[in-house]
Amino acid sequence: MELDNESEFQQSSLYKELQFNSIKYLIDKDLFLLVTATDLETENLHKFLLPFPDFDKIIKCYQGNLTYYFGVFGKYKVVHVQCTMGSIAPSSSIATVNEALSVFSSKAVIMIGIAFGIDNKKQNIGDVLVAESILPYNSKRVGSDHEIHRGSEILSGPILLNRFRSVKDWQYLLKDSVKAEILFSKIMSGEELIDNFEHREKLKSTYPDSKGGEMEGAGLYSACHSKKVECILVKGICDFADGEKGKNKKNNQDSAMLSAISLCLNLFNSETAFSSLGIEPYKEKRAEILEVKDVLFEFYDQKHERFYVERDNDLKFAAILSQFGAWICGPSGCGKSNLIIRNLIKHNKDFVQVDLSPRIGASIEKFFEEILHVILQKNGKDLQMPISFDDCLKRIISILEECYSNKEVIIFIEEIPISEDLEQQEFAQKLFALLISKNLKENLSGVKFFLSSIDNPKKFITPFQKKIHQQISFLELEYWDGKDMLLLIDVLFTALNINLEQSLIDEILLRSKGSPRFVKKFVRTILAIDKYDAETVKFYLGEVEREF
Repeated sequence: MELDNESEFQQSSLYKELQFNSIKYLIDKDLFLLVTATDLETENLHKFLLPFPDFDKIIKCYQGNLTYYFGVFGKYKVVHVQCTMGSIAPSSSIATVNEALSVFSSKAVIMIGIAFGIDNKKQNIGDVLVAESILPYNSKRVGSDHEIHRGSEILSGPILLNRFRSVKDWQYLLKDSVKAEILFSKIMSGEELIDNFEHREKLKSTYPDSKGGEMEGAGLYSACHSKKVECILVKGICDFADGEKGKNKKNNQDSAMLSAISLCLNLFNSETAFSSLGIEPYKEKRAEILEVKDVLFEFYDQKHERFYVERDNDLKFAAILSQFGAWICGPSGCGKSNLIIRNLIKHNKDFVQVDLSPRIGASIEKFFEEILHVILQKNGKDLQMPISFDDCLKRIISILEECYSNKEVIIFIEEIPISEDLEQQEFAQKLFALLISKNLKENLSGVKFFLSSIDNPKKFITPFQKKIHQQISFLELEYWDGKDMLLLIDVLFTALNINLEQSLIDEILLRSKGSPRFVKKFVRTILAIDKYDAETVKFYLGEVEREF
């Protein structure tokens, strides 16, 4: 398979930059990790990455210390990362691959690049070395008259190695119509950039079974083996480490890299080559059609996770979740209920959801009757109307003991329909009384209460209720900051293929005043109109603003 450097795959200098959280839905078991070590390797590789079907560019995003590129290579979804040359420096292959594997669930890693050969009479520039194993040669004991090499040989992933050995129909033409060859070999790997004939010959005599060497393989294999992830190194020969590396350097390196890419593409165009690793072609997922209602969800469900923006408050809530109950308060539309539900689901918590909104206008006692009714209903039991609040409280404690003794469960009370201070005070103090009664039952230590409301109830805690802080933590939310709002807009616009000028995005940020509900309402409106010019966008921004 011959690759044309000026083909339709020619690299664009532009990428689609996205926030990492907005592309989390791309991260799954089918994601291959590709690694390069030099700008030339990366530049050539990106000529053959195709954008995902819903994008017109390769996705570029920053996470931690690294930059990642997402696209389709052959028939498979890949994420690419570039390390620096060598294996042991802070940003070299071992550190880079370790960090990447801590972020992604990749089951296989392939390093594609350039390497040196050892025999310019038997090998050609552009022949491809496929590692059977890596021989780290810098680990050694240096004595007065000899050296003892102590680096342990590290084997390539058996499935990946088998798949490359199975390639029988690959052809890549080098200079003068010479066909490139695949050279399976043990590969020397060290920290030295070798361009010295005598030193190369010394390595050859030490490792007579090796047909070439490079600088990053030892780190790559160490990182992958420590995480039990299959890996393999595939590198084209660009020189012979004989003091003539500088001659025709750029052309030789391009030829070597393109040859290695061509071999990898031959395998990546197979429908079944990686099924034994649990990796399937990406094309099976292209038919997915996103429902607008799922992207712009009002009430969180697991299928909405890719469109959920995780914020600092999620981390605070997760910390509370492991120890206390919680009362989340904040203005309407700031995401209180979805934050709670999403984290309960994410952390596999058993919970009973009590929606008090149908009880609007009812007495506070009726709210607690509703709490009792929902818990009974959840457990298949009938409600007998309590005769007083004290009776209702006792029955709540009784059903909790009957159904959740020495178990963990969360009672989530939301949409509390009260606004007057006196009613809020009455509800809070009755709720605190329920929590204090529950706390007297050792077998109910695993039962926690979570609530959401607009106003902060802490001001209603009486002096004899101070111990309530041992059971419940109070978290006050505000409208979203600019960073989180931009991330939300990025997630929604990417999923729905909306493209607006930056000045219009700035206008949305300004008018939304940190309300995610405002942004979703605007997006629903503009999708219904299906016009995205500046005049239309500004008009409907004003219309939505008037509703808020």
